[in-house]
Amino acid sequence: MGTELQKHARLKSLHANETFLHGTLVIGATGAISQQSGMRDSGVTFAQNGTGRYDGTIHRGYRRAIGGYAQLMGATAGTVPSAAKEAFITGVSASNLSGASGITTFTIQCTAADSATATNPANGDIVTWELVVSESP
Repeated sequence: MGTELQKHARLKSLHANETFLHGTLVIGATGAISQQSGMRDSGVTFAQNGTGRYDGTIHRGYRRAIGGYAQLMGATAGTVPSAAKEAFITGVSASNLSGASGITTFTIQCTAADSATATNPANGDIVTWELVVSESP
């Protein structure tokens, strides 16, 4: 793995020292990760850990999380991701958001449209994600 690139803070933000971590996961057969942005480009490395679950390790801890999202994208122009599937960021606690405890990990969970049944994205689907973090409490 290469050295992590410097992340850029957003100027004129209401949150001091705000940093955007973001990247993609390309999904292969049986929900496995076939390609990811990785530590060098996003500061996070993911591993599949169950059906539709992708655990991310942030390679440089931050004081708090501010927010984030995950979503599915189609594999080629003009296509949509597998019907009736969604992606969410989980594993960010209230204490991570308040700054009472730092954040070093989070999870992306893919589900069926009911948001309750864990399911793998289809081969070729792309999960795009963003996590906003801060050095300040």
